[in-house]
Parts: sequence; structure tokens; C-alpha cells
Amino acid sequence: MHSLEDKEILGNVKMESGSMRFAKLLNPVPKFLCADEGQPAVVLVGLQEREASWHVVMTRRASHLTHHAGQISFPGGKVDPEDTSLVETALREAKEEIALCPNAVTIIGALDIVVSPSGFVVQPVVGLIAPEANFVAAPNEVDEVFVLPLNEVLDFTRHRRESYLREGVWREVWVIDHADYYLWGLSASILVDFASRY
Repeated sequence: MHSLEDKEILGNVKMESGSMRFAKLLNPVPKFLCADEGQPAVVLVGLQEREASWHVVMTRRASHLTHHAGQISFPGGKVDPEDTSLVETALREAKEEIALCPNAVTIIGALDIVVSPSGFVVQPVVGLIAPEANFVAAPNEVDEVFVLPLNEVLDFTRHRRESYLREGVWREVWVIDHADYYLWGLSASILVDFASRY
């Protein structure tokens, strides 16, 4: 795995000075997650430069799934026993879900761990994706792959808290207002953390 000191980034992605400064604000990626608090999982917060601005790669989960059907999320999933690191989990899941080649991604750090109501302990891993990389949704898991302008989802004026009732318990979640997609819950929480460091 390439380090932040590398000048040449996989997939011809060049780190601008601003990106390097941002990378320094991220957490180091831990090797593993403690399973005491729940099922370990990882998501890839993939950033791709398009038309001279950064975008974040997201998915809409397949409508036939048992859990979280149709929700907006990041590529990712459970840590497999065979995975040698959390980075490997993130890249494996992204390849399976959106056909993203691992060589087109450079990991630059991590965001804070989030715990889902369904019992997952999720490590968001941030990576730069080569501009020429394309995505193909795996129909058994993903209905749609799309990119959103990073400045839109990180705009704090779009962030708000919302309450909902689940199994007799009121819960509060983050929601990010967007014209085309309903961003809420775990994914919104990850983007709010991202915005707080930007």
C-alpha cells in the first residue's frame, strides 16, 4: 500500500497541496476493529475529481435487499475473516459492488467509527479514485452508482437532525438536504464528520 509521502499516486491521481492538507486531518486507518461492540464493517468514502472539482461516489442499495433496501450508502460491507486489513475490506467490497479496480484507489486516511442501530461497527476509509475510473453496479447489491459534488454534501447549511421512532425508541439521525437523493443515517453521519474536518 502506498504511503502519503508517495508523489506518484495509483491510477494517475495527483494529490494537490489542498488534498495533502486534508489528508493530514484524517485519522490513521486502524488495522482491525474490535468486535466487542458489534459486527465490524468498512465503507469506502471515494473521492473522484471530475471537471476540476471533487465528487463523492455513492450507491443506492438494491430494492430487493432484506436490510436497508433502497437506501443511499457508500460501497462497503462486513469484514471477512480472510481480509488482512480494513483497507482490503474496503477495496474488496468496492470491487464487488461497483466494479472499482483496487489499483485505481489511493487510501488517504479514515474518519471516525460509527455504530449502526442494527449492530454494525463501521469504519469509513477515505480514498482518492482515479478520474478515468468507471463504475458498474452489481445488480444483486446495488441499483445505482452515482457521484455527488463534494461541496454540496459538505455544506453545513444542508445538515440537520431528524427524529424517528424505531421499535418503540426515538432515535436522532443526521439528514443532508439534497434535491435528488435522501441522505440520512449512517451515510449522512459520515459526511457530517467529513465536513467538520474540511
